[in-house]
Amino acid sequence: MRNQENILLEVKHLSVEFNGFQALTDVNMKIHDGELHVIIGPNGAGKTTFMDLVTGKSTPTTGIVLFEGVNITGKSTTEITRKYHIGRKFQGPNVFDNMTVKENIEIAMEGYSSMTKCVFFHKSAAFKDKVSEILGLIDLYDYRQFMASDLSHGQRQWLEIGMVVAQNPKLIILDEPTAGMTADETYKTGEMIKRLKGEHTLIVVEHDMDFVRQVAEYVTVLNYGQVLAEGTMEEIQNNDEVIAVYLKED
Repeated sequence: MRNQENILLEVKHLSVEFNGFQALTDVNMKIHDGELHVIIGPNGAGKTTFMDLVTGKSTPTTGIVLFEGVNITGKSTTEITRKYHIGRKFQGPNVFDNMTVKENIEIAMEGYSSMTKCVFFHKSAAFKDKVSEILGLIDLYDYRQFMASDLSHGQRQWLEIGMVVAQNPKLIILDEPTAGMTADETYKTGEMIKRLKGEHTLIVVEHDMDFVRQVAEYVTVLNYGQVLAEGTMEEIQNNDEVIAVYLKED
């Protein structure tokens, strides 16, 4: 049961138009603290636009984005990341190929803004323990001295998830985190993400319905830029409208 008083992120009447194209129309959504919330929908449903609006990459035509009750609408991506602690992983892995796995996590840790600071920063025992904890979480501890360029595609995806976690965000937004993964990697990713729940609030945008069934606590379905349905996975799977426009293709 969702705690109606424990809202971390809320969007109200969010709409955005790009050159005459209505990407989102009057979207209302609540994300609760500690929740693992999955957003699904056909291509062009508005999922990426929604993420862009929450993270400051785009500005809505109308409506507001509230984070912990504060209006963050139109604020810069840098401010949203650093001041409000919202982290985002994009669909493709974005890591430093010329650095080791461990160094990638270290430079992403709170307090690092450049490789120079990474080199000269005093690494306390607590700092080293946290790096090791994250490496274990993303199943890359044994690969910590590997160059990021030597990892498989799935491992690179895990590394970027670890880099987002290293920034200690309150809200983590994951854009298709299993894209290009094998079935085994996809399952491991689901278990990894479930371990993050509670300590972090997560929004996951995904197409793989087996993965969605594995992780989702609460699901929002977007279609043509509008909220088509919301509910538990069981409720969504039994929703006739959702079956007609989306699940029948799965």
